[in-house]
Amino acid sequence: MNYSKIGVRYAKSLLHVAIEQKQLEEVKKDMLFLDSLVVSVPEFTQIINSPVIKPSEKQTIFKAALANDLSALSLQFINLLILNRRESRLRDIVRNFVDQYREYKGILPATLTTPVEVDETIRKKITELLQKKYEKNIELSPKVDPSILGGFILQISDLQYDSSVQTNLKKIRQELINTPIDN
Repeated sequence: MNYSKIGVRYAKSLLHVAIEQKQLEEVKKDMLFLDSLVVSVPEFTQIINSPVIKPSEKQTIFKAALANDLSALSLQFINLLILNRRESRLRDIVRNFVDQYREYKGILPATLTTPVEVDETIRKKITELLQKKYEKNIELSPKVDPSILGGFILQISDLQYDSSVQTNLKKIRQELINTPIDN
């Protein structure tokens, strides 16, 4: 079975139910919390992926551990995943849910990579410029990568604008290598 289809279908169903029950923002927050849990707590991932732990035990563990942190709808959703033995696909479902949430809200994600941290004023100006250009809400994620030396790399959807010093130096180097030397 194509696991990506599973993630899309479950995410789509959760999105529709959350919209219908007017709990979209709360469920989104819950999904981001679950994703961070999967990434940062290896024991959580081991429980999710364990074929030895019975579904009823997993439900009990999740309810005890997450009842205070998740909405009732999100807990019901996790129970559904466990009953259908799809809990191992949680990370994929969360990723698809966040993508579908952004699409529903008209949000375009963008990543700004710079060699040093950019202050809030500049990030706001960049966000405003991008919102005017793309006529969508922009969710700008800053990223620091000292290896680019200077300049920036802006990635929006599947487009990338690379104005980094590192890339420009590589281009210059390549041009020098390819330039014939005349005597």
